[in-house]
Amino acid sequence: MNKRILTFTIIAGLFISLTAFVSKNTQRPLEKPKTVFTIPEDVNTIFQNKCFDCHNVNADGEKSKKKLLIDKLPTLSKAKLIGKLDAISEVADEKEMPPEKFLAKYPEYTLTDDEAKRLSEWATAASDKMMK
Repeated sequence: MNKRILTFTIIAGLFISLTAFVSKNTQRPLEKPKTVFTIPEDVNTIFQNKCFDCHNVNADGEKSKKKLLIDKLPTLSKAKLIGKLDAISEVADEKEMPPEKFLAKYPEYTLTDDEAKRLSEWATAASDKMMK
């Protein structure tokens, strides 16, 4: 009788171990990959030279930080990122940034026509790509 109990205990232990191993190593459904968002070097240069001083997490102006945080763009949800990209395109097209009051003190931050065009084209293309 002891042999039967020992055999049963060993088989039960192996079954429990195998069940635990299989459930732990069973493939889970594939998660939807997160959107990879990068800023091209030429666009990043424009941001760094003309925009970043006001639009980063360490900037002084709360209003500019509330509108756009360039350093946080890659962390935004897809929907929020599309909204920010659309806003960047619109602001660049309308040449609303930097504000005239700011440019009166710091004219070196004025976006050239080429820089504004590049920002707008990039933001529009990036937004369109994300919507696909």
